[in-house]
Amino acid sequence: MLEFNAIYLFVQIGQSFMGIIKTSPLFLAKYVQCFYSVLDDEGSNNIHRRLPDGTLDLVFNLGDAVSLSRDGVQFQHMPGVSLTGLYPDRSFISYAGKVHLVGVVFQPGTAHFFVKDSLEHIKASTFDAADIFGKDINFLLEQLVTLPTEIARHQVLEQLLIKHIAQRQQEYHLDNILHAVNNIHAAGGNIDIGILHHAHLMSERNFRRKFVDLVGMSPKQYAGIIRIKTFSKRYKSSRLNYNNILYDLGYNDQAHFNKDFRKVVGAAPGVYFNEMNPMTEHFIDLI
Repeated sequence: MLEFNAIYLFVQIGQSFMGIIKTSPLFLAKYVQCFYSVLDDEGSNNIHRRLPDGTLDLVFNLGDAVSLSRDGVQFQHMPGVSLTGLYPDRSFISYAGKVHLVGVVFQPGTAHFFVKDSLEHIKASTFDAADIFGKDINFLLEQLVTLPTEIARHQVLEQLLIKHIAQRQQEYHLDNILHAVNNIHAAGGNIDIGILHHAHLMSERNFRRKFVDLVGMSPKQYAGIIRIKTFSKRYKSSRLNYNNILYDLGYNDQAHFNKDFRKVVGAAPGVYFNEMNPMTEHFIDLI
């Protein structure tokens, strides 16, 4: 019998539990990176900065109101069921009460099977998921509320996505782009983009065009995000001097790194990590 492998990332603050439950797909590993639930059972009233990770999420809000912002000043209400993500740089999430989000993180390069469009068209945006999946998806939101566990909710979401993926044909260049994405991750984002199109026997122009269509941003931009995300995960786990991490990621000087970090995160490394709250920390580990 197949079972979900769940990872629990929790912290207790007083009597409140805040954190993330993350599970891997049973059948859709090629298309789905993970399912997750974000929980704060006592309610929250804070803003946290989310580090971009180059992915698109399908998110169901089972809790109180959540708002999103690109600048941390002007916030917009997040629909009950949203397609959100593909942010090339900083974004902010504001919680105004009890937090209960259930989400799907699509694998970079495969989300187009579900949204049926070039990913570039929905870059750095949040949409009402009913515009893509139809109004019936709102009934699924009501169903998720009634289920007893987060793992049960994740299983229902996978069954929904299985029905959608069966309706789509494979993209001719999909495997090449997925291999390129894996190469970028294996190198921690520190990779010569010119090597990728040669390795996959594609012209530079065609490789870049297909990468943008399927991933939602250029390979250079995606690699830059993964490079900063890789640094952040390694540094968060140790909080030691990060010169060795920078060297491993191909940075020859701290000034170059600081410039890249500010471009992606919107703040200096010291400011970002000093201001990090528990939810921000959990989101770093989500992907």
